[in-house]
Parts: sequence; structure tokens; C-alpha cells
Amino acid sequence: MYKAAVKFMCGVMSAVCTFGFLNIGEQDPETEKINLQSPSLVYVSMAGRYANADVIAKQEEADRLAEEADTEEEADAYRIYNSEFFSLDNYTITAPANYEEIANNLRKDEQADAQNKEQYDGNSVWVKGSAKIYAQAATTSKTVAEVGKGTKMIRISYTGDWSYVRLSNGVKGYIPSSALSASKVATPTPTPSPTPSPKPKKKKPTATPKPKISTKSENKTVYATSSTNTRSGPGISYSKVSTIKAGTAIKVVAKTSNGWYKSDKGWYVLSSLTSTKAPSTTKKSTPTPTPKPSSSSSNIKRGDKSGGFAKYIRSFVGCRYVSGGASPSGFDCSGFTMYCYKNYYNIKLPHGANMQTKYGTKVSFDSMQVGDIIYFDHDHNGKADHVGLYVGNGEMVHASGVKTGVKCVSVSKLKDVFMVRRIR
Repeated sequence: MYKAAVKFMCGVMSAVCTFGFLNIGEQDPETEKINLQSPSLVYVSMAGRYANADVIAKQEEADRLAEEADTEEEADAYRIYNSEFFSLDNYTITAPANYEEIANNLRKDEQADAQNKEQYDGNSVWVKGSAKIYAQAATTSKTVAEVGKGTKMIRISYTGDWSYVRLSNGVKGYIPSSALSASKVATPTPTPSPTPSPKPKKKKPTATPKPKISTKSENKTVYATSSTNTRSGPGISYSKVSTIKAGTAIKVVAKTSNGWYKSDKGWYVLSSLTSTKAPSTTKKSTPTPTPKPSSSSSNIKRGDKSGGFAKYIRSFVGCRYVSGGASPSGFDCSGFTMYCYKNYYNIKLPHGANMQTKYGTKVSFDSMQVGDIIYFDHDHNGKADHVGLYVGNGEMVHASGVKTGVKCVSVSKLKDVFMVRRIR
């Protein structure tokens, strides 16, 4: 059996070798396939005779007997012993492609071999963009490093798909060859983080500097024209030292540029509230209160040439403002008008700006006289919320506020005037 098998294989090898010297044949124009056929006869029968019988029938008989065999060895024996010959003329071997396809396939095989052939390098290369370095030539292997665009490295060896590289820190690994460039790649300049602008330091509010006040030496004696507050400095913002009565003699040693006298005792008094004329000995030093006028007449002398009520009102300029106050130690607006009328004319008015609107007679702003009360509506709600006293010469005296105290202002600058009333 083994001898027969050896003889059969030798016959097959002889047939294959014969193909190299045979006339292969022409290309089929319809199928574009090559028909390999030879008129020569190759015989490998055990008897060594040329075939002169129906090969196909005998072959089919051999196949049938092999199918019916009980063992594989018996089947092989039928196929070998009953196949008396192998004739190349009886078979047509068809190639799977035409000449061009065969050449292309061979060319691709050669290129693939060249592509996969490892080549040694040793030159510097640069990364085109961000990439990973792998432990093996596969993206599924472990990542040993990550590099950014423009990273320089040494390529030890490479194939068409992968390059074996060494980084500057000595790490070695594989990177796809398509990710590398033989030319230097510029490293992107990182965008600098914006420097946060320092928060401006809050400046401490600086106190408004007090105006410089010059002082000129004086040497004279003046007299208080009314009850007046003395101050520790030349202004109502300075603390109160005392209250002097009308007619009090004051020895002046200096006068300031803002209109204050400095006494020989060190305190200050407003110069407009003094006079160089000594008070008459026949008159009292303080104004005598006038009884409340009857309904038939009025003891308030409007247009009095002496201007006694106007001077009395002006004498309180410089007094401080105190909410709810109604005395020279501190006034609010309605407390000031109430105090002046009570102590000069003995006329009682209520303590409240809007309540005082119920007294006297309403007059026009253009026909005001000394002592008329001017009412204001700063809130614009139809009610008086501030009052002042007209003192003639286009001026009004009122308890303005905490910062200014009692002061004299021009009526031409007044705003929100609500009404003017004359007390009879």
C-alpha cells in the first residue's frame, strides 16, 4: 500500500513539473481565464500502460467503491489501485485570473513583504500631533507615554505601520509611523493664562479739609446785640463754650477771615451778632416780650425801621440743630419759629411745621415782610415739612440741619416753597 502511494505521488510531481514545459494555451476571450492544457500524456498507472479506456467511467467506479469501503485504508486502496492512469488531456485546469491580475497580485505580495520588513533608522523624528507610545506594536497594548505636537525623539527602527522610538527621557516604545514626521514640527505656544487684575483698594474717605482761616489782630471792645453762643473756635462746628446775654461787653484781640471775633478769654463769637456801640443804660439788655395781640389790633410792627425782630432772629445764627429742640442750646426748624414768636411777641405756635400752617394769613411770596413764615414741601406730598423766618433784604433764617445749624440764606435760592403766612 505504501509503495503504491509513493508511486502515485511521484507521478503527480512529474505531472506538475511537466507544466513548466507545456504549451499553456490561450486566454478565453469571454471569461478572461487561462486554459492550461497539454496534448502530452502522463501515465502513472501501476501497470505502466497508456490509457485507452473511458477514464471518467473508471474513475467514477473507483469513487463509488471507495464510498462503499468499510475503512479509510480500504477506500484509499480503491482510489489508488483502480485509478489506472492520469491523463492531462482529459482535464482542463482553469486559472482564477488573467495575466494582469496575476501580476498585480504578485506585485502586492512583494510590496507587502517590503512594507512589513523592519528597517533600522537612528534619525530624529517629530510628532505631528498628540499621540500615545505603546509597549507593543498594537493600540491594544499598554500605553507607556503620551507625547504632544512637536515632540522630538529618535526612531530606532520602523515598518510601514509602526516605528520603534526612544524619547529624550529614555522611554522606548512603539508609535504609528503615520504620526511621525522627518521634518521638524513647531511646538504650539501655550496661551498664557490671563493675569487677574488686582482689585482696587478701597480708599478711605478723606475728611474734607477745613478751609484755612487767617487771623488779623484787633484791639477793641464790642457788645453782644442779642443772646449769643460763644464757641471754642471760629465756626459753629466748634463746641459751645457759653451763652452770653445781649449787651455783654467783649474785648476783641483778633478777627478771623470768616467773620468771627476772638475774645481775650480765648473763645469766639460771630462778629455780625455784635456792635461797637454800647447799649443804652435806659434800655434793658434783653428784649421785653410783647403780650399776644388782640383780635382787633396787632402789636407786630411790620416794616419797623429799627428792625428789632429781624435782629432778634439773626442773633441765633450759629446755634446748633437738635431734632425736637426749641431753645438756643439747640433748635429744629419749627422749634426755632416757635421760640422766636413766643419770646419776642409772646405768640404761641405749635411745635410742628405743618401744624403752624393753620395760623396767620396766607400772603404771596413777592409781598413778604419781616417775620413772615416761609413753608416748604420737600416731599411734595401737599404738607409742610420745613419752615423758616423772613428777615428782610431778601434773606431767610432757619434751622437748616445738623451740619449747618441755624443759618441765614438768600430767598432767591429757595426751592420747594409751599406757602408764606403772616402771623397777626
